[in-house]
Amino acid sequence: MNKLLIRGATVLTMEGQDAIIKTGEILMEDGWITHVGLPGSAPGYFDMDEVIEADGMVAMPGFVNCHTHAAMTLLRGYADDLPLMQWLNEKIWPFEDKLTGEDVYWGSKLACLEMIKSGTTCFGDMYAFMDDVARAVEETGMRAVLSRGMIGVAPTGSNALQEAEELVKNWNGKADGRITVMLGPHAPYTCPPDYLAKVMDLAAKLKVGIHIHVSETRTEFYDILKQYGKTPVQH
Repeated sequence: MNKLLIRGATVLTMEGQDAIIKTGEILMEDGWITHVGLPGSAPGYFDMDEVIEADGMVAMPGFVNCHTHAAMTLLRGYADDLPLMQWLNEKIWPFEDKLTGEDVYWGSKLACLEMIKSGTTCFGDMYAFMDDVARAVEETGMRAVLSRGMIGVAPTGSNALQEAEELVKNWNGKADGRITVMLGPHAPYTCPPDYLAKVMDLAAKLKVGIHIHVSETRTEFYDILKQYGKTPVQH
């Protein structure tokens, strides 16, 4: 059994202010946290395979980034001064049409590295070439909730539903349980009600959740309100 001790850090146990350990230690055995306590309290204290001295540091649960398009690290700063719909229609979607699975793999790998370096250990992602994103997640050791982005008004709408179902079958629960898969309809303005109904039926069949953009802009809010008589969230 491999035993790793982190000692000297301020430990945020997430059980309230009174449960912060100012100078604590964390014992991990074969990758699992088995003890959190005061200095010298870990069982087998003198029988560690590795000790990390963490004086002056904080030990806490990892951050969760609830919504990403991880591979878009490759597009960072690209036309980011434009309104959303102009940015999507004139810049982003034409650019993304040229991306390959290999591009998405390396863009996701870069995003994973940046998240790990900033303390993020889990993220929710919606994009294309999601098998390649899953591969990046599996290799980096992160946790992720992955969704194949689906645009209902596009010619690829039906294929996207099939690919999303395949993603669930191939990756849900994989990477030692670190990968969860959801369905990813893009947004109310790109997925009409009949398409969203198909997504909901498929999600119920597969017993998975749904990841969607909603109320991204003031324009979307009022467009959906005018079209359906409801706000995007109500719709």
